[in-house]
Amino acid sequence: MRHPTQLSTSDVAWTKIRVLVFSLDDAFRFLARQTFRKLNVRDVLSTSVSADGTPMMAQCPDIGLVDVDGEADGKMALAFLERVRAASAKMPVLMVARSDDRRLVVHALPLGIEGIVAKPTSGHELIHRVAETLKAPTRMPVPVVAAKPAITFEQRPAAPVVVPPPMTGALGAPEPVADAAAVKAQLAALTARIGHAAVGGHGATGKITGGKLAMGDVAPAKASGGSLSADDLAPVKPAAGTLADDDLPKPKKTKRELLAEALPEALRPKRKPEGEAARKKAEADRARWQEELAQAGHAERTGKDVAGLDVDSIVAAHVLWLTSQGAQGKRATLQGMDLAGGDLSRTVLANATFREADLSDCALTEARLDGADFRFASLNAADLSGANLGVAQLRHANLRLAKLEGASLRGADLSGAQLAGAKLAGADFKGATLMGTDLKDADLSQVENLAQGQIDKAECDMKTKLPPGIFRPRKDEE
Repeated sequence: MRHPTQLSTSDVAWTKIRVLVFSLDDAFRFLARQTFRKLNVRDVLSTSVSADGTPMMAQCPDIGLVDVDGEADGKMALAFLERVRAASAKMPVLMVARSDDRRLVVHALPLGIEGIVAKPTSGHELIHRVAETLKAPTRMPVPVVAAKPAITFEQRPAAPVVVPPPMTGALGAPEPVADAAAVKAQLAALTARIGHAAVGGHGATGKITGGKLAMGDVAPAKASGGSLSADDLAPVKPAAGTLADDDLPKPKKTKRELLAEALPEALRPKRKPEGEAARKKAEADRARWQEELAQAGHAERTGKDVAGLDVDSIVAAHVLWLTSQGAQGKRATLQGMDLAGGDLSRTVLANATFREADLSDCALTEARLDGADFRFASLNAADLSGANLGVAQLRHANLRLAKLEGASLRGADLSGAQLAGAKLAGADFKGATLMGTDLKDADLSQVENLAQGQIDKAECDMKTKLPPGIFRPRKDEE
């Protein structure tokens, strides 16, 4: 990674530049957005879905940054680049890749790229490489693979067929035959002699009727007392002498669990390890949270659109849309719907649209919601514990009394959002934007990756609890 001491970027009209960013890495998308917004660029178009390449190219970006991050993400990055090149063959594109992912970049060369940025990178390096490419875009050459010499096969004469010697013994040797009919007759005679020797030679008492197996040839099953009882069945042997989980029938999986298993590893919801102790603790925490909601005067309700909503079908179509890069399925659009009290737990709804929707009291535990649009949505008292909200758009969202314990808010935009009374223990705030976020009466003492610069832009009061080393802004203390 280069760190030039001086950049010649003054001759780039940044205010007229649109930058297109594709990456499944929340941290890289956040870095790119923050870096180029500081230069007052015209726009930064950021996405983690390959299918967004086509509509985003309609906004005429000036340069693209496509991040390759592993085998699965690399395939999605190539699919995104294909859509970009289908809309514009001349727009410069820089691939971002780690040293061990360079082999994936080779597949991008025939599509057309102008350079490779080594990852991990810095904002300083991104500015330099983008400016350098905008001023003099040069397409990387496609390596020419030499044609392999044609392979010729030498035809050798077939090996002679060796006929085994005739059988000898008690059954007698078969006589040489001349035609197919004689072969069939000889095989029939030989089979009859074998069957006679096998049945009569070992003293078996079973009798074969007419050359076929009859009921009399089968040893009858003996039942206790003339009926089938537990003694007639094979006993179940428990593991180590006691009944274990492996001795019990496995419960059937739900449709959501089957959908999640069919997804690539990068798209699956991150489930916490389950156990009896963990389950009891979760139930106790939820009961305590419900009591606190009741004490705060919150009344739970059910939205008018919940009963008629086929969640599993919507999620299945959305998952197909994600995995096919938009070629199939349908993007989940729940904008403006009243889904209060609905169950969307452990669903995969990354990049879905919930703008201005009412999700109060909604169960969204361990859901994949990264990149989703929640602008002006109501998530009052919603259960978002363990949910992935990375790079989600939560501007002016109502998250009062929401349960966000263990949720990922990395790179999320929470500008103007309301988090008063929210449960935030274990939530990850790395890179989150908190411009004007209402944190009054919020407990952030156990959150992760919170910086002083983020709190300085938020709205706090004397009831706001912060981690050690983080202080309230001066304006809130006056």
